[in-house]
Amino acid sequence: MPRCHNFSAQAKARARKVFESEVVAMKAVRVGIWSLVVSSALLVAAQTREFSLRILELKGNAEVRLPNGEQRRAKVNEQFPVGTVVRTGTKSMVILEWLPYKARVKLAPETEVQLMPTRVLSLQSGRIWVGTPPPPMGERRFPLPVQCKQVQLVSSPEAIFSVACQPDGTVTISVDQGSVVVSVGERVIKVPKLRMVAVTPQNVVIGPMPLTKNEQLMWDMGGVR
Repeated sequence: MPRCHNFSAQAKARARKVFESEVVAMKAVRVGIWSLVVSSALLVAAQTREFSLRILELKGNAEVRLPNGEQRRAKVNEQFPVGTVVRTGTKSMVILEWLPYKARVKLAPETEVQLMPTRVLSLQSGRIWVGTPPPPMGERRFPLPVQCKQVQLVSSPEAIFSVACQPDGTVTISVDQGSVVVSVGERVIKVPKLRMVAVTPQNVVIGPMPLTKNEQLMWDMGGVR
């Protein structure tokens, strides 16, 4: 009987070590993803210009809030530095160029985004569609880091994806091309092409799953395909 007890204790100890190693590995994956993004961002910034947002197209009206607190209406071809907030009005739409990635970010009506000092694009409310057009020969596309509330994500270079902050606090991520890696707390989920996930305010992840009819409708109405 003592031998059995000793064997059980050893088994529990081994199981505990396996569990702890898995937790450490998951944290390492998460740190590695964001380290890769930061490294890519620094490489791009070193090779080109500083990070900024430029208004390519504007329908309706939009406002910007600059890092110094100044707030005014946006105009086509204006370029704004890190820290700037862009918000679309009712029945309005904006397409931004996210430099130096040369990515396109389309803002739905009543959507607010901010280019953070960390060079991550933060969705505060509403919905965005994001993607980088095929580059000229000799250039390449880069992973794009986006966050919304408690959800962080990094796209593959060729990805075209959408992120939405729903009124109830749910965050929805859907992918049209490429893939997106989503990080929620200790969880890391890969969302492939034509799949989506929903993250509740309680950090419950639903998916990946096929696009719902409503999400397909959002792509058909406003996607950047």
